[in-house]
Amino acid sequence: MKKYALLLVVCILSLSAAGQDLHLSACEKDALAFSPAVKAAQAQAAAALAGYQASRAVLYPSLYLDAQGSWVSEIPTMQLGPQQFEFGSEWGGKVGPTLEYTLFDKGARASASRARFAAYEAALQDVESARRSVLLNVRQAYFTVQRDLEHMYLASEQLKVARKQLKDVQSAYQAGAKSRLDVLMAQKQSLRLAQEASAARGALGTHLRDLFKLTGTDYGLNPAYALDARVKEELPGKTTSVIRADLPENTVQALSSAAGLGFDENSPRLASLQSLSQQYEYASRGYAAALWPRVGLTGGAYWEYPNGPLQEDVFLGRAGVSVRLPLFEGGKNKQQAQAQRQTAQAVQENRAELEKNLEALFYSSRDRLASLDVEEDLARQLVDAAQKSAALTYEAYKAGSVTFLEVDDANLSLLQSRIALSDLYIQRLNSLAVMDNLGR
Repeated sequence: MKKYALLLVVCILSLSAAGQDLHLSACEKDALAFSPAVKAAQAQAAAALAGYQASRAVLYPSLYLDAQGSWVSEIPTMQLGPQQFEFGSEWGGKVGPTLEYTLFDKGARASASRARFAAYEAALQDVESARRSVLLNVRQAYFTVQRDLEHMYLASEQLKVARKQLKDVQSAYQAGAKSRLDVLMAQKQSLRLAQEASAARGALGTHLRDLFKLTGTDYGLNPAYALDARVKEELPGKTTSVIRADLPENTVQALSSAAGLGFDENSPRLASLQSLSQQYEYASRGYAAALWPRVGLTGGAYWEYPNGPLQEDVFLGRAGVSVRLPLFEGGKNKQQAQAQRQTAQAVQENRAELEKNLEALFYSSRDRLASLDVEEDLARQLVDAAQKSAALTYEAYKAGSVTFLEVDDANLSLLQSRIALSDLYIQRLNSLAVMDNLGR
């Protein structure tokens, strides 16, 4: 029984050490599903669609059920010989269907409907723009987490080397081959690397919380003092969770297709402004149409009582034509039309400025990719040289040719070059994410 209990404990510990998965694809999916901005944009689009459908309805005839009732205190009478005749009745009323249709309005209703449709198109583009913005934000937050994890892992790997060297120096000191100063220098190196790993863990906690705010879930992770699953070296402090995330080089591969995109001149943000400008243009036409006559038709069939002066029921039909021509309105509709045209022009100017800014951002990101090709190649050469230099320096130290200070400098240079290379990967990821956001 004890053997089974021990096996269970080992299994639990091994699962804990394996860590909790935190993949970019899952974060993207969760962020899109959770985002209040996306949900708000979708609600706005639904409202715009309803508004457009309502505007389409006024293009068709309207059918109503009309009912009226009346009472008068006195009705006209006429005396004919010995008899008195009443013309009408104190009580009256009518009920029946009425059909109304605007025959001509110079396109005012059609312009209003087109304006609503343009608003709906703008709202749809706003939904896509919100989705792209959420994707960019969650990706950049995830890249920052990857950077912290890389810093932690690289510092822990260098700490492993430093602790081994410390043991070597302590053994040599006990044998009388090295001085107390060498031991202190080796201890200082180990403590500094442990501190750097701890600083990376602290930064990771903050950036994990930023990521969780975007995704709406913490994936069962306590971000307070998390640890990269690749870290095998013992680090100071109580580990709150272990994370297994995507490697930056794998994420670069997944997003590499964005490097071949071109700038999207009709991206959702730009397309939304274009539709908004059209909305104001159509609204301007609607106001201008109000200056023209409006011709309407009405018709209906009614049950009425009384039939004029006769106190009897009657069923009859009625039809009519109405013409309404504005004679004086103080220039209201004319000025409204002008205001809408000017607003449309302002939106077009804003769109042109935004297009220039987005285009500059896109091409600067693409240029950055080209420079990163060179920088990463040089950084890899620097890492290789620093690694060889650190190994040779330590061998020289063991032979007594150099001091441990030079060993420390060589190890620090190696760590810095590795971190610099990992940071270049993160910069590449950010450039690819921007290009994917703005490209097509």
